[in-house]
Amino acid sequence: MLHLPEFVASLPAESPLREKYGEPAEFRMQWLLPVCVGVLGAVTLVSGSLAAGIVLVLGSVGLGFWLSRRASASMDARAVWSRSLYCRRCPARFLPEEALAGRS
Repeated sequence: MLHLPEFVASLPAESPLREKYGEPAEFRMQWLLPVCVGVLGAVTLVSGSLAAGIVLVLGSVGLGFWLSRRASASMDARAVWSRSLYCRRCPARFLPEEALAGRS
């Protein structure tokens, strides 16, 4: 059994296993788009177009929530990957607590 990040680092660059077992992609939360849409919605509200302003403000809140959930899911996937083990005999990947549970 090997620690998955160490196993992936030991593979040659052209190995197809690098794609299969490689580190999940990082997603960084970008606040610029939701903030700009929110500001545009606020300006639209102030200028008198109530319906469009409300739609833009609610859209910016929804977009910000969706982007934050996506960033959180990416961080969770990367944390699980960094703790994972790899069995060269099976081949399977699993968390350390799953390996200990299977031994009894």
